[in-house]
Amino acid sequence: MSKTNEAKLFALLKKHLQKVHFTRIESYTENGIPDVNACCNGKEIWIELKANTHKDLGLSKWQKVWIAKRIKAGGTVFIANRPLKERALKIYRGSVVLGSLTSAQEAHTTFHEPINWELVQRMLFPSP
Repeated sequence: MSKTNEAKLFALLKKHLQKVHFTRIESYTENGIPDVNACCNGKEIWIELKANTHKDLGLSKWQKVWIAKRIKAGGTVFIANRPLKERALKIYRGSVVLGSLTSAQEAHTTFHEPINWELVQRMLFPSP
């Protein structure tokens, strides 16, 4: 069985961010929970995985609601998108769900191949 594009993205993150403890979440108890919980240096984050070219990232209404609630409660959420047919990784701050599509386009960092994984880790887990 071949891996989905999101599974390939998760494998890529795990391979290159080895200091991070990742847990893949498969939840049918609550709609909208992100795909991954991650922890590094005592900081915990959530990551929604996407592998598409949708302008709105392809987030469901449930995902948008969950992300917005978590951010309002002081949590940290990112959307990691590996657009199809692009050799890049885009990391969006979860706060994009609180703003307009215009702000969503501005609220991300694109890492082109070869990806500097140290910079990706510092973005996800900034030093205090």
